[in-house]
Formats: sequence, structure tokens, C-alpha cells
Amino acid sequence: MARLTQTLRKLQLLDTELSESRSKLRDAEALLAEPQDLLTARRQQSEAQAGLAKWSARLRELEMDLEELAQKIAGTEKRLYGGQVSNPKELGALQRDHDSMKTARSKLEDQVLEAMTGVEDSREALDQANSRLGSIEERWRREHERTSNEVEKLRQRVGVLAENRVALTQLLGSATLGMYEDLLRKKGGRAVVLLVNGMCQGCRVTLPSGRAQQVRQSEEPITCNNCGRILVVE
Repeated sequence: MARLTQTLRKLQLLDTELSESRSKLRDAEALLAEPQDLLTARRQQSEAQAGLAKWSARLRELEMDLEELAQKIAGTEKRLYGGQVSNPKELGALQRDHDSMKTARSKLEDQVLEAMTGVEDSREALDQANSRLGSIEERWRREHERTSNEVEKLRQRVGVLAENRVALTQLLGSATLGMYEDLLRKKGGRAVVLLVNGMCQGCRVTLPSGRAQQVRQSEEPITCNNCGRILVVE
């Protein structure tokens, strides 16, 4: 095989590996991004934290209101039953206030119980969210470490291949290199193919014997008269 076609064949093999390595690298780099299940777990944990904070604040507020109301009821009872007030009209008003506050206290106590249940349920939800997040983060950490190592190896390999490509292209004239790279774009990354038993391995068409003989003997690149790819023989 002529030296020029040997170089083109090497360049094609290198470009094929380089393209595959770059594709693998892109896929591996995409895996370095945080996965959806991790993002979902973090959002659920945040929501659980917000829910607990909301119920805890509500409980504190209700307990303060209940304490304040209890003090008012105690003060009213002291006036109502302490003998300080003798006027029937005033006593009647105190009694109505007392009854109203006791009704309000009953409602507040129900709300306190509801808030306590909300706090308990929120804590349980947060515990579950923390556990789920921790499990996913641990798995992600291991996967990320493994993927990072793979990405580093692929980056190194791509770098070596890119350097080797530069060295090979310097062995070709600008016209030949331009022809090759134009075919590389047009033919889906396969600019150079083998000729085996007179058949082009790019399009599977058998060449006329004279054309096949040219491929074997020519110092210049010979293309398939059907698909236009550069033909080489092993």
C-alpha cells in the first residue's frame, strides 16, 4: 500500500476512535450532573423542613394564645367568685365573658391538638425525607466518584488521540487533507474504507477490475465510483 493511503487509513482509524471517545466522554460528563432522583429528594426534604417549621410556629402561637386566654379566664373567675363584684348586672356580664372565653379555650385546645399532630407528622415526614436523601446521596457519591475517574481517563485518551491526529495530518498535503475531511463530513465519519476482493466496504458495490487495480497501485487516493469514499487495501 502506498505511503499516502497508509496515512489516510491510519487517520481514518484514529478519527473513528476519536469520535467514539468524544461521544463516550460527553455521555460520561452528562452523568456528572446531579440526577433527577437526587434533586427530587432534596426538594422533598426542603418541603418537609418547611412543613415542620410551619406547624411548629403554629403550635407556639396557639400555645401562647392559650396561655394568655387561661390568664384572662383566671382573672375573670377571681372577680366572678371572689366577692369583689356584687352588682347583678356586672356579675351577669362577667359570667357571659367567662363562658365565652371557656368556649374559645376549648376551640384553642382543639387547634393545639391539631398543631401537635401536624408537628408529629411533619417530623416523621422529615425523618423519612432525610433517610431517603442520605441513601440517594451516598449512592450518588459512589457513582460520581466512579464516573469522575472514567471522565478523567477519557479526557486523557481524547487528548492523546488529538495530538496523534495533528501529527498524522501534517504528513498530508492540504489538498489531500481537505478532500479527506470533506468526505468525513459528508459520509458520516467514514471517508476511507477498505477494498476487499474488489468490493467497496463502504457501499458494498463491486468495482470494475480496472478501478480496483488503480486502488492497489496508485500513489494518489482513489475513490469508489459509487459512494465516493477513498479506497485502500490492506
